[in-house]
Amino acid sequence: MIGDAINNFKTVQSFGHEELVVKQLREIIMPVAQKSKKEALKSSLAFGFSQFIIYAIFAALFYFGGLIIEDSCEDKLKPETCSVSPENVFIALFAIFFGASHVGTALSMGPDIAKANIAATKIFRIIEQPTEIDAIAINKDSTKKRITVESIKGKIEFRNVWFRYPTRKDDFVLKGLNLTINPNESVALVGESGCGKSTFVNMMMRFYDPNFGEIFLDDVNIKDINLHDLRKVVSLVMQEPSIFNYSILENILYGKLEASNAEVTTSAT
Repeated sequence: MIGDAINNFKTVQSFGHEELVVKQLREIIMPVAQKSKKEALKSSLAFGFSQFIIYAIFAALFYFGGLIIEDSCEDKLKPETCSVSPENVFIALFAIFFGASHVGTALSMGPDIAKANIAATKIFRIIEQPTEIDAIAINKDSTKKRITVESIKGKIEFRNVWFRYPTRKDDFVLKGLNLTINPNESVALVGESGCGKSTFVNMMMRFYDPNFGEIFLDDVNIKDINLHDLRKVVSLVMQEPSIFNYSILENILYGKLEASNAEVTTSAT
């Protein structure tokens, strides 16, 4: 409400409700401001105490270092009689300082190390999880039907297709979809975001398989078609295409490795 009032301040001003908005804003901000003051005071005291401890430790080390030197002297008025020299004390103190500093720096990375460990565990869990649609294994399956661009007529049929994404198992995107697209027909899928337009294309390319129902290409179940051939005969231009860090020629050849220069030029124009 406050955000709307600020964005439409001219309307609020025209109705003379500035004081009402300010009052409501004050009721929201003041409790937070009071709490922030207390938190700021606690943080300031904690920071000040931490700085005091650092310098107090320095002072204590120098003080006790002096006592060690003094206790090692047979005659306090003759420094040459001391078995412990000030240089050795300073070397030891600086070794302690730098060692503690590096240990503190290493410990400060503890939370980042823990986060990295959690992230790496999730990444490797995803990598090691077997995919339901293994493109490499399917391509090696000799029982799958081979197709070519020349042999395809272009009839697409969805028969009672139900689908839900693995991350949204409680919400079906497609609910009993029945649709037939005949060869040489142009069909536009329109609707609000999330209604299943991209899902339709993803399932046609077998990026996902339906939970229930079947999808056919020229009256052949796409599960029975060689996956490489299926994705090769269907031209797909996504809303946000991915461009690899290579030349335009290599990006075009990624779709058809054996394409000739003439074919590349035609597809580019």
